[in-house]
Amino acid sequence: MTAPRTTPSRAAISARRSERVVARFMVKVRRQTEGDAFMPEVTHTLVVNAHGALIYLVMKVQQNELLAIKHVNGREEKHSRVVRGNKEGAGQNEVAIEFTEPAPRFWHIDFPPADWKPLQD
Repeated sequence: MTAPRTTPSRAAISARRSERVVARFMVKVRRQTEGDAFMPEVTHTLVVNAHGALIYLVMKVQQNELLAIKHVNGREEKHSRVVRGNKEGAGQNEVAIEFTEPAPRFWHIDFPPADWKPLQD
């Protein structure tokens, strides 16, 4: 039996750093394995924001693991950290990632939400 999903509280929503946008973008995820080898996987996003995304992954990852994310329609690649990793079991799992640096333009969204602002120096 799976646990029911809970709706985040208003306080949790207002504490978010940037608004979430439901969007499906193809991405290539690379994870470093032993030595200099990389394990790639092409997948898609479920939700994006200026600080990261929620993606589907078959590869097993753990919290705080570093990944490289490339938007398939763009040339840019960003480093990210796993915020929430795979659950036990087989198949695709939802994995939350966070860019090591905010990247509001990474997703190529024409009308980003007003709170998707670049960092000020």
